[in-house]
Amino acid sequence: MRRARAAGLALALLGIAVPTAASAQMPGGGGGGGGQGGGPTQTRPTRNKPVGPQRAPGDDDDQQGASPSARPGGEPTVQTPQDPLEIPDAVKATIGTDYDGDPPGAEGKLHRRFFPLYEERRGDYRLRLIPPLYLEHTRGLDPETGQATPKTDRESLTALLFYQRRSPSVDADVLFPAFWRVRDRQNHVLVLGPLAHREAPSEHDNWLAPLFFQGKRKDGGYFHSPALLTTSHWGEKSAFTLIGPYFRDRTLRDVDWGIAPFVFHGDNGDLDGARKTYTLIPPALYFHRERELDESRLTVVGPVISESNTKRSIFDVAPFFFSIKGKPESGGVRESHTTLFPLFHYGTSPEKNLLVVPGYLRRVTPTADTLITPLFSRATTRNNATSLTIAGPILPVYYRNTDIDVGYSALGIFPFYFGSSSPKGRALLTPLFGRFESYNVSRTYWAFPNVTYTRDVEGWETDIHPLVYIGRDKTSSHTVLAPVFWDFASQKGRTTIGFPLYWRFADTVDGTVTQVAANTLYRERRVPGGTDWQFHLLPLFSYGQSPSGYWWNVLFGLAGYDRDGQTAKIKAFWLPITVSSAPDRNTAAR
Repeated sequence: MRRARAAGLALALLGIAVPTAASAQMPGGGGGGGGQGGGPTQTRPTRNKPVGPQRAPGDDDDQQGASPSARPGGEPTVQTPQDPLEIPDAVKATIGTDYDGDPPGAEGKLHRRFFPLYEERRGDYRLRLIPPLYLEHTRGLDPETGQATPKTDRESLTALLFYQRRSPSVDADVLFPAFWRVRDRQNHVLVLGPLAHREAPSEHDNWLAPLFFQGKRKDGGYFHSPALLTTSHWGEKSAFTLIGPYFRDRTLRDVDWGIAPFVFHGDNGDLDGARKTYTLIPPALYFHRERELDESRLTVVGPVISESNTKRSIFDVAPFFFSIKGKPESGGVRESHTTLFPLFHYGTSPEKNLLVVPGYLRRVTPTADTLITPLFSRATTRNNATSLTIAGPILPVYYRNTDIDVGYSALGIFPFYFGSSSPKGRALLTPLFGRFESYNVSRTYWAFPNVTYTRDVEGWETDIHPLVYIGRDKTSSHTVLAPVFWDFASQKGRTTIGFPLYWRFADTVDGTVTQVAANTLYRERRVPGGTDWQFHLLPLFSYGQSPSGYWWNVLFGLAGYDRDGQTAKIKAFWLPITVSSAPDRNTAAR
């Protein structure tokens, strides 16, 4: 606070000193122009603008008759504030200080008294103490007399159990832990064991824990009683009540209530033409719903279903009887549909007619006509652009299908003949021969009983199921004569199997070949400088060569020879014996 006062005093002194210094530098006290005394040369008179705090306008100001909002020549000006240096109250409360709202420390001479209790006082502060029985702390006393004032804030603790406070905004009487009486401005709280009461403007609370909890607010309240299985809260926009199986939920005008699981009801309460209601009674298998916006109603009573809106009415007895009636007088379509399942169905409308009885179906629309019977069926669509005729759908004898728009035509006389043609291709099938062609793409032939030949833009294939499969596709080929011969070749390698005596696997990527024929084994691989290969006549004899030498063995090394460059070894009873080797470099130098 002392810093705030010093800042304010400095600002006031600065406001007085600035116009004084300015007047001292201007000849004639800063009056009109004239170019004398080093003043500025101007074409019109200059004005002295007041700086710093100013006194209120008086008679002298009126005599001058100068208007602060107008200049010669009619130029617009901005109205200057009465006091340019005035600080707003919100800023003045915090600027230049670290005041946090707590009262400042007491100032003045310290007075002490030790009997009958310890007491010390300084300014508006007082402390009384009889440890550990009594402690009292007081602020806001009269600094001169030490008497209480309207701002006095006194708090005390007696026997470490009773706390008391008296102040302009907060009062408290607490006998820990059974009794609490607290006032916080206009909020009053009283707690006596499990009993609690609170009073405040336009609201109150009454609790008897854990039996019931009740409260009221300006626009609502609440009541909770676990013993009565009851909970309720309400307000201006919503409310909810639960009493055992009964519940009621409200959101504005929308209300839902029920007694579970016997009855449920809801009403959105809309008064602008969009009202919706429903009623559900599960034990009676009953449900009813109404919607005002589309003038619809739905009622369900067991298997009976009744529904109505502005366009149609529906009545069903599931799952046997179904009926639909149109309402052309209120915007619907003149239609009628009746079903007696599974014996009969008839439906009619301006766009179609449908009749279904066991063994007969007839459907007619402006662009299509369909007839289906066990012995004869015919369907046309798109104003006869397509047609389908079948004699004997259960055991087909005659089949005819055409589509004029796409140029498709198919004819079948089963089981002797089927043929079709279109701009994309054609097909022919008889009991002994078949031909299927997709123009400029592929062609397939079939011959009884299981021979097929296919050729397309990427290769060909001939199959005699399930024994022979021969073909080529781009860079790969296959030949299968099941179950004795398989051959698959591609750019990456080739696998050939003549079961069970011949097996050959070649990999062109890493240059390896492995071949087994009866009791012979041949292996080959690519190595730096050439090829490393070996041949085994199992178990008698083995021979191999590499870019740096060769070797041979009898009975896997009972006797053998191995040369690698200038090094040579012999084998006797599987033991290697070196017979020559490359000379040592140091020995050769000597």
